[in-house]
Amino acid sequence: MIVGRTEEVGALDGYLADRQAQPCALLIDGEPGIGKTTLLRELLTRAAERGYAVLSCRPTQSEMDLSYAGLVELLGGVDGRIVDGLPPPQARVLRTILRREEPDGTVDRLSLGVATVAAVRALGPVLLAVDDAQWLDHPTARTVAFVVRRLGGTPARVVVVRSRGGWSPRAAEAVDWRVELERAMPLTTVPVGPVRPSELSRILRRALGWVPAWPRLVRIAQLSGGNPLYALELARAFGAARSGEDLDGDLPDSLGELAGARVAKLPGPVRTVLELASVPRVPTLDLLRRLDPALLDLRDALATAARAGIVTLDGDRVRFTHPVLAAAVYGAVPQERRRELHRAVAVLADDLEERARHLATAAERPDPQVALAVEAAAEQAWRRGAPDAAADLLRLACRLTPPADGEAVALRRIGYGRLLHSAGDAPGALAELTALVAELPPGSIRARARYHLMYVTRLSGALGRAVEHGVLAAREAADDPSLQAEVYEMLSRLSDDDIGRKLDAARKGLDALARIPDPDPDVVFHVRAALVEAEFYAGLGIHLDRLDGVDPGTRVRFPPVRTAWRGDDLIGRLLAYSGRVDEGLATLRGMYDRAAVEGRSILPAVLGWMAEAQIIAGRFAAAEELTREAVERAEETGGTGTPWEIGFHAVALVALGRLDEAEADGARVLAMVEADPAVGLDEAPARLALGIAAMARERYPDAVTHLRYLDGLKRGAGIREPRLCAHAAELVEALVGTGELAGATEVLDRFEREADRSRGEWSTATAARCRALVLAAEGDLDGALDAARQSLALFDDLPMPFERARTLFAIGQLHRRRREKRLAREALTEALTTFESLGTPGWVERTRAELARIPQRRTATGLTPTEETIARLAVEGLTNREIADRTFLSHKTVEVNLTRIYRKLGVRSRAGLAGRYREQS
Repeated sequence: MIVGRTEEVGALDGYLADRQAQPCALLIDGEPGIGKTTLLRELLTRAAERGYAVLSCRPTQSEMDLSYAGLVELLGGVDGRIVDGLPPPQARVLRTILRREEPDGTVDRLSLGVATVAAVRALGPVLLAVDDAQWLDHPTARTVAFVVRRLGGTPARVVVVRSRGGWSPRAAEAVDWRVELERAMPLTTVPVGPVRPSELSRILRRALGWVPAWPRLVRIAQLSGGNPLYALELARAFGAARSGEDLDGDLPDSLGELAGARVAKLPGPVRTVLELASVPRVPTLDLLRRLDPALLDLRDALATAARAGIVTLDGDRVRFTHPVLAAAVYGAVPQERRRELHRAVAVLADDLEERARHLATAAERPDPQVALAVEAAAEQAWRRGAPDAAADLLRLACRLTPPADGEAVALRRIGYGRLLHSAGDAPGALAELTALVAELPPGSIRARARYHLMYVTRLSGALGRAVEHGVLAAREAADDPSLQAEVYEMLSRLSDDDIGRKLDAARKGLDALARIPDPDPDVVFHVRAALVEAEFYAGLGIHLDRLDGVDPGTRVRFPPVRTAWRGDDLIGRLLAYSGRVDEGLATLRGMYDRAAVEGRSILPAVLGWMAEAQIIAGRFAAAEELTREAVERAEETGGTGTPWEIGFHAVALVALGRLDEAEADGARVLAMVEADPAVGLDEAPARLALGIAAMARERYPDAVTHLRYLDGLKRGAGIREPRLCAHAAELVEALVGTGELAGATEVLDRFEREADRSRGEWSTATAARCRALVLAAEGDLDGALDAARQSLALFDDLPMPFERARTLFAIGQLHRRRREKRLAREALTEALTTFESLGTPGWVERTRAELARIPQRRTATGLTPTEETIARLAVEGLTNREIADRTFLSHKTVEVNLTRIYRKLGVRSRAGLAGRYREQS
């Protein structure tokens, strides 16, 4: 039973009592020692009594570097039959992580996440709890975050306990749990604050069997700040004294010092056993015996330590009751004794990663054999899906490599830089690789470093500098054709600012491959994919068929050289551009899921590509959410959001009618460009957004300025694919708006030629609509209507409702100008229905204004035809919503019309309306 904490316990009860069939989360937050774990234990007990399956873990500081240590403990309560019942790849990856099966290759991190989700879902009502989340190893944290986002539709409960502040700078969370939980499900936060002296008295009596005199107790409460753990240590050290003098003099500066003083008072044999237990990641009775076979009274010593509140025994496992006590014991061990113990634990460790960390800690100076072992452990950690742990191990390997072995140091530093990026530390990766390139002499090793620097620089938003690194890397890799082919492939992929260079690099990549008798299939696939993309940008069409029959294989290199799997970034985007939007999105979502657990720094780019596909499909609300998340993810990895992602966010905002926000985003990008010209073509989406926003405000000259600038950027880069030049259609409309018909015709003629060459249906349909606008402005309404109908016929076969509605809007305008009122009203009403369903208020307003311009014939009742239709449907008994569905009008429009009908006919209700119609009949 918990002493005090009435409010907090009530929050726990309310959390469990809510039996909704949707997941919800609880965050227990407070300083170390304040009582969070006690609350969690109470919650777990009550959850089990209510029928929840409970999965929990309590990581320690010593386990933070051991990949998946937390996940192994968390899933320890999952029945083996549940694991065996999963699809074979998922069951295999879970058995591997849980050490129930030997690994047979690289762990598929996505399969691990999916398998964990499946296992958790199979348990029914489940409570997933993580104590001391600040100590959770990063691979486990990423996997748990992946699971949390995929528990929708289940009665799952997720509880995270974390400390504010702490006693070690290493307590850096891989995941911001508040943000992650709020994104996934409703979140309740329980802040755990200090306890009052009266409650502290009861806590001390239960823990110690006695309580200091009240004045001394009050002083202890003051000194501890109401922290129960700190108060316990103070009471043990000073509470029994009769006088208060000791508590007014010099006291230990920290809880750690108090804990160290308490440990120092234990008998020598007990301290010896505790020293042994403080070194292994997972101390067990068996391991302690093997570390010191001469210990005859091991259990007695541990029993003494348990009575003193230092450790507990959980079966064979020895656990310190609090991390501060473990740190106090370890900190008191002399340095040479520590090294001796770490070497002994390394000999006995079964896990390669744990063995390597103990060897690294025991090493006094660089050691090539230890460095090799640590590098091997880094590779194992990475293949287990733990880039954070792998990066840290490779950092240790660099430190342990003798400086005289310059090549080994350089290659390990290259791998370290790339793994930092995979782990989400983009600034750290840039800094490491930039420093290394500056130190290395020319040659293939520096070319390899530049290759990776090119990649991480591009993803940071500095396109120009990335290209510079790529050009220099290709030159320095001349004697290594395989590396040179990869450099050219990457250089081609990122050269969106110069399509001539893009094509040339892809072709040179193929030339480099031709110099290799037996090239790597993975390199062959990606070099060919680069050429497919380059030809698309050059306006030569989409030719994904050229990748048929080219198998990149399944071998994954270490350190990693690319995040995309089988070219899914390229293929996903090209599918979307070809009109197969949902297929493209499915491919990109797969890439997102992988990146979420193995390469967080690529997440902003993937989210941006997904948003681009949603914009093509007219799903602007989804695009806005994706781009907002992209900027947030960039901030999580040390950036501020790239101009490209911020620009697409602005494009989505414009379509949603949030013009002020869109223009603010656009201005932010222009400021970034002014500060760093290396941004280059990444400013294009922001320019597009600013141009469209200006048109929405009917500031056509401003729109022309932005869109002409953008046109110059893309033409200057050599982009000839009209599907990459959506701005051209907007520029034609803006020029028509300013009356510059000659300029509009020039842009349109070029757009039509390129659409014809690339054979894209979207481009052809859009060009036909633009032709209709120009012809209408010239007074050729017949020709304009023919072009608009051609556009509509093409859009009928494309999943692009927004673009189709724009064409219907143009057709409605043309029919109105031709005095074809019924046809105008039909086209505009259909367009309005689509615009309303897509949530594009600017276009809704324009369409309603256009409908209002159509002269309407009055009926015998004095109502317009639209009002007459609504009145008769209301008399028939249809609801406003049903009338809206039947007439393709908005619910609000029906309400407004009914109000007007009542006023015209002098009635106040539907009953009065029905009576009026009966009188007429």
